[in-house]
Amino acid sequence: MSATPDLAAMQLLLRQGRWPALLSLGLLLVALLLLGIEPGLAMMAAGLLLLSIGAGLAQAYHAWRVELDASLLQLLREEGLDGEAAARRTDQLLHVSGLRRAPVEEPPRGWAPRWAGMRRLLLRQYLLTAVQVVLLMLAVLWPQT
Repeated sequence: MSATPDLAAMQLLLRQGRWPALLSLGLLLVALLLLGIEPGLAMMAAGLLLLSIGAGLAQAYHAWRVELDASLLQLLREEGLDGEAAARRTDQLLHVSGLRRAPVEEPPRGWAPRWAGMRRLLLRQYLLTAVQVVLLMLAVLWPQT
């Protein structure tokens, strides 16, 4: 990746996190409903539903972070910033919001580690949604006794 990232392409990729976020929200609601309305649920099925709910909550956090990164990139594009100026502005915004502990005076991180972190969050979001699907399916298919 070049030193100056294509902020528009980065933002478009991060916007792909909307679909797993919506799917995960639906799965979270299904798991909560099943846990609440099914009185004779096997202990293992109930545990799988609880794990599915936990995966859904973790996915929601990752979805929030991915959406925040996409919104930050949109802001940088609207302000006409790129390269070093965009990195400094990002660090300033993250510091003001409390999401970055390092002082603003420190030199900004390069775009390669930032971009790798953004992609990692998006990948974790997809993986957590897949885990949530598997756990919910196992809970539904678990034999009831």
